[in-house]
Amino acid sequence: MVIIGFSDKTSKLIPRIICRHFKHCVIITKRAKTMSLHQFVHRNHVVRIAISERGIAQLESHGWVFVFMHRTPQKFNRHAWTCVNYVKQSVGIKKFWIQTPDALYKYLKKNLT
Repeated sequence: MVIIGFSDKTSKLIPRIICRHFKHCVIITKRAKTMSLHQFVHRNHVVRIAISERGIAQLESHGWVFVFMHRTPQKFNRHAWTCVNYVKQSVGIKKFWIQTPDALYKYLKKNLT
């Protein structure tokens, strides 16, 4: 199972200018009883954080939006340039025009519902 989270907060300047609503996205993988959040910091630097269902509920209370997918992650490319590219490659989406978290959210909502 894969959970993709979207946030409207970021500390980076360019996403604040370019992106409209959502400014950052993360992927949460669930294996057996553990879940880990893959936080894309910058190219070649992805931090994996252990998270629980309570942690996800706390993130939701702070404005995060989550999309649940019943898919296994394919591969994690640490050399991706953005958080969107990291999530797209790990889920297996190959659409070039998806470059912002907003576009990724709209694509997932359209194709999953």
